[in-house]
Amino acid sequence: MSKSVFLRNRTKPIVADKIMRDMQDEDNPDMAVNWKAYLHGGKGFALEVLNMESISESTMSFWRRIIQGQGFEPRIKTDMLDGKVNIECIPVERRSRSNYLKSLVYLSMFILCIYSLWNRHKLA
Repeated sequence: MSKSVFLRNRTKPIVADKIMRDMQDEDNPDMAVNWKAYLHGGKGFALEVLNMESISESTMSFWRRIIQGQGFEPRIKTDMLDGKVNIECIPVERRSRSNYLKSLVYLSMFILCIYSLWNRHKLA
């Protein structure tokens, strides 16, 4: 079994506090943004917005900008019957260029070997 199941972190990250503080909406003054939990394996966290009367596309894009500004990719799920919105914040994985450079080195070595074998065969 995974160690993260038994040794999970019970404190919320500082980034989540900043996101929760910045997500206030003038259209919904009674709205409350709560910490929900870490996602499975500690790959991000979830927030819950309660007491939503209405939600517009501008509000959702505002929330997306806030979350993306902190380096997370938001997944927003709305349930307007209960006035609740669940937001999963998943960290954006940044790929390094070193993997591509390694592939380029191996490819160039492979082409060089083929060229040298072809050149030997041509001379023989």
